[in-house]
Amino acid sequence: MGYRNIKIDSSIGLHIKNEQLVIGEKGVSFPLEDINCVLIENQAVTISAYMLSEFAKQGIALYVCDEKHLPNAVLLPMAKHSRHFKLLTKQIEVGKPLIKRLWQQIIVCKIKNQALCLKEMGLDGYEKLLSMTKEVQSGDKTHVEAKAAAYYFRVLYGDGFTRADECIINSAMNYAYAIIRGLIARSVVCYGLEPSLGMFHHSELNGFNLADDLIEVFRPLVDLYVASHFDISEVDADLTPQIKRELFNIINYDMSVKGEKRIISNCIDMLVYSYSGAIQGNRTDLELPELIPLQVHSYE
Repeated sequence: MGYRNIKIDSSIGLHIKNEQLVIGEKGVSFPLEDINCVLIENQAVTISAYMLSEFAKQGIALYVCDEKHLPNAVLLPMAKHSRHFKLLTKQIEVGKPLIKRLWQQIIVCKIKNQALCLKEMGLDGYEKLLSMTKEVQSGDKTHVEAKAAAYYFRVLYGDGFTRADECIINSAMNYAYAIIRGLIARSVVCYGLEPSLGMFHHSELNGFNLADDLIEVFRPLVDLYVASHFDISEVDADLTPQIKRELFNIINYDMSVKGEKRIISNCIDMLVYSYSGAIQGNRTDLELPELIPLQVHSYE
C-alpha cells in the first residue's frame, strides 16, 4: 500500500492516466502505487467509474464527505483477497471464548493508551487507568471499558464534558475517528475479512462492525492530538478547512508496536493481519499499538 494521503477540497476533476492520478487542469499527478487514501471533501469534484475501479484494484481508500464536509462513505475493494470465502467461514465459525479473549486484549490496550494520553497531557489518572486494566475480564463482561472512558474524558476535558456535546472537541474527534475507521475497513477487506462480522459490535445495520472493534486502540491517539490542539471553551468554533487538513494528517502519525515506531496505516495492517491469524488458529495474541508522544512519521 502507498504512503501519500491526498485531500481534495476544491471543485476540480480527477482522472487516471498512465497509472497516475491526475488532479485538475494543471495536471498535478501522483503514481497510483504511491497513494494510500484520498479524501474528497468538495461535492462538486468530478470523477470517473474507471478511476473508482483502479482505486479498488490498488486498494486505495477513497472517502467522500456529506454536505457538512464530514466523511460519510468509503470505497472498498470487493475482490482484494484470493481466499475470502475461507476467511469468511473462519469468522463465522470462530469460537466465542477466543473472541472474548481477543476483545479483552483490545480493551486492555485501549485503556493503557488512554492512560498514556493523560500522562502525555500532564494530567492525573495514569495510575488509576492502569490499575483498571487489571480488572478487564474475558469479553469485558463487567464493562470496565465504559467505566474507564467515563473517568478518562472527565479528566481530559472536565467534569461537564460528554461525548454528546456539540463542540469543536467532539467535532474534531469524530472527524479524525472517521478517517481512521475508513483505513481500518480498507485493511480488513484487503486481508480477506468480512467487515460486518465484529467481535463486540454486532449491529445488523452496521457494515463495519469489525472496524469499530479494532479502532478502539487508536482512539487515544486522536484524543491526544485534539486535547493538545483545541480548547474545550471553544463551544461555537467550527472545523475550518485548515483544521480538517491537520486532522486528516493524523494518519501520518506514529504509534509503537513492540517498541518499534510505525505509521498508523502500518499499525492497522499489523493488527488486522494478527486478527486474521488468530481466527485461523495460528496465534492467540494481537499486534497492538501503543501510544507515544505525537510524532509525524519520517520516511528515511
